[in-house]
Amino acid sequence: MKELLIYIVLGHSIVFSQLFNKKNISISALSDLSISSQDSSFRSHGLELVLMGNIQPNAMVMAYVTNYFAGEGASIEEVYIDFKKLSRFTSNIKLGYFRPNFGIINKQHEHTYNFMSAPKSITNLFGIHGWSTLGISTISNLPLAWENYFSINILQNSIGEVSNYSGHYHEPAVVESDSTTGFSFAFRFNQEFAINKSSKFALGLNMLNGREKESIGFDLQMKNQSKKYRSFMIQLEYYSSKIYSDHLGISYHPDEELASAYIIAGRQFNKKYHLGIIADHWSYRLKDQESSSYGVYGAFAPFDDSVVFRFKLLNESGLNNNSYVVLSAVWAIGPHKPQRY
Repeated sequence: MKELLIYIVLGHSIVFSQLFNKKNISISALSDLSISSQDSSFRSHGLELVLMGNIQPNAMVMAYVTNYFAGEGASIEEVYIDFKKLSRFTSNIKLGYFRPNFGIINKQHEHTYNFMSAPKSITNLFGIHGWSTLGISTISNLPLAWENYFSINILQNSIGEVSNYSGHYHEPAVVESDSTTGFSFAFRFNQEFAINKSSKFALGLNMLNGREKESIGFDLQMKNQSKKYRSFMIQLEYYSSKIYSDHLGISYHPDEELASAYIIAGRQFNKKYHLGIIADHWSYRLKDQESSSYGVYGAFAPFDDSVVFRFKLLNESGLNNNSYVVLSAVWAIGPHKPQRY
């Protein structure tokens, strides 16, 4: 029933947008198939629908909906309206259910990863499917000599929380469904520096506070793109987070802290081939538990950017068989492509 309601809502959105706004909406469908030497079974994230369209020249609506095959049912990953160039001080305002402007990987969608899936350090912090929440996000450009923006996010939920919304009314609920009150606040200061015509360096500073959670971290990205389909990139993120007594449905000591870090280096050789290395590490301070992994990954797009074959060979501590390989295929119809350059 939940899946049916979601698709009815999406269908009505498409129809009314065509009738009243006379705007063309782009619709994409994506899916995948993977197999791992860990369990020797096929896996799939299911069917993902991506809808986007402009309701005004400076206002865009986007929706990401996934119907998982593994019994999880349908899930809305994001659905929001994005206003751009509102004033000389505010260049962007986003309203709805979205992935907050916090870090790099959590803002992206998994089907675009050449490295196939988010590192464990990231999924332990944000969750397997990433962190989305109701809220409002603003972006402002500061009067500096280099490219930059400052983002403020006022959010219903924080990292590690299971979204629990009792409805769309503001009256007090008969049964209290959320024992943690207040909003969560996330801030990001992003700066970009041009090294030369083909190279740039970006630094992001991230801070989150509220709803019994705290996190502070940074991300770095250096990219050299000599041609459209030829580039080299180094990317890393680090977070130190106070997750307190509950995180992703698991109970912890009230003073527990989680450290998360990864680094990726990848080379896009041409339109077809990508190869890279990846390493990550995570640790709990009080639980005295940690794990590290490292390996290589690659992507091959034989036809165009609508079909991508990927592999990942990892060595991960704490497993019965530390080394394993994962193979996957991702495909799409529509303008939203799985292969990115």
